[in-house]
Amino acid sequence: MIFGDLSAYVFIDDQELPEYAVVASSTPTENRITCWIASEEGKKFGVRWMNAAEQSWGIRAEVSVDGVCCSGQTARPGWVGTKERTYLSDDLVTRDFMFSNIQLTDDDSMLDDQNSKDIGQIVLRVETGELRKKQVVKHGKWKSHTLHVREGKVHERSKKACAHRVIFAEEVPRQVHYQPGRSTSMFKPDDRPTTVFVFKYTRLDILQAMDIAPSTPNNSSKEEANDYGDDIEIIDGPYEPSSLSLPPKDVKPRIQHLEMELQRLRAQLTSISEDQKPSRVKLECGVSRRQKPDIEILDLTKD
Repeated sequence: MIFGDLSAYVFIDDQELPEYAVVASSTPTENRITCWIASEEGKKFGVRWMNAAEQSWGIRAEVSVDGVCCSGQTARPGWVGTKERTYLSDDLVTRDFMFSNIQLTDDDSMLDDQNSKDIGQIVLRVETGELRKKQVVKHGKWKSHTLHVREGKVHERSKKACAHRVIFAEEVPRQVHYQPGRSTSMFKPDDRPTTVFVFKYTRLDILQAMDIAPSTPNNSSKEEANDYGDDIEIIDGPYEPSSLSLPPKDVKPRIQHLEMELQRLRAQLTSISEDQKPSRVKLECGVSRRQKPDIEILDLTKD
């Protein structure tokens, strides 16, 4: 999706996912652009965003998945380029984003669970403002640490179109070492509108059923094969299981043989049809089917 000089997309296996039903809106404080994408169970994904033009202000971008906020990224004034976020992290570990099946429950105590209201959305918020440096000094060794994220069940009536959710893969230690005197950037937003990219996600077949995504071209043929495959039988001589799987060099002669047999059967069918047609009276040349023939009257009173 693109809004002004900013753009963003979700990717799987480094491939941008198609976007459906893109809608944009603007207010004095926010520019929002929303779309649908197709999620895939068990696939890791990321959010990639770009700035296409130099600006005199800094940029801060923050990704949230299913309402879980991830570490923000900043860019200095004049920066043009691409950044991405593929994991949840803290100072010690990272956990990759991954799509997974949602676990449903009929426990009514979970119906008003506020933690599930943002499931099904990947959000990127981009703010503009001023970058300021802050000194950070850290000493000693890191203690053992675990990055916990709540991934509970969802009430079956709370997310009708949502079949997937985001989970976080196993922890991976970060290769980050802070040195005394190392500085980090603090960000102060200005009064320019925030740009928000919202990617709503679910399975492709659900998007197709909702008429959000187009049907896959070969879906109809597959459905027909599934519906009628048990009723269709092609007979061409005795049944031989080995004939179902022919080597490539034998395929062309087999096709030619079947085409010749088809032509022979069509000719036979045409011959039968001609024999069954009712006989017709041959008309004299020059006489129309609708024209009454001239009748000659003989005068018998004459000698």
